[in-house]
Amino acid sequence: MVELRTDRLTLRRFRPSDVDDALAYRGDPEFARYLPHVPQPFTRSHAEEFVAINIADRYTWAVVVGGRVIGTTNLEVEDEIAMLGYALARTHWGRGLATEAARTVLGWAFPALALERIWASTDVDNARSRRVLAKLGMRHEDTRGREVFYGLPRAAWYSAPIAAPR
Repeated sequence: MVELRTDRLTLRRFRPSDVDDALAYRGDPEFARYLPHVPQPFTRSHAEEFVAINIADRYTWAVVVGGRVIGTTNLEVEDEIAMLGYALARTHWGRGLATEAARTVLGWAFPALALERIWASTDVDNARSRRVLAKLGMRHEDTRGREVFYGLPRAAWYSAPIAAPR
């Protein structure tokens, strides 16, 4: 796995020592509000399992600020298409960090994995996540029930006036 950096973030592989950080941010019920796969209450056992799974995952990055893990950014890759995911600790919302982390992964993934398209979905009421997707240049493609889908073809990434990460 490649480590990615921005001026404010390090995106790296999860480590066993990340359990306490994962427990701290994933245990916040507001963090998990639109993430039904995150059990509440989120226990130490859940955090240990979460970190172990993500250590083994090829395209999941721990989002690190000031030496602490504050969230994740990940890709689920199938052939030339990937699904983007991201989640940050509530204490870091509103600072553009989710957009920065996701943009960094997209900037790496399109050329490194020869992707033709990246998509993402979120809850229809998750306005913060929808703003992140819009800032990434993703376009609303579909709504099914409570889930909205966004997509970004390779050509749009390279033609968009969004600076690719370093």
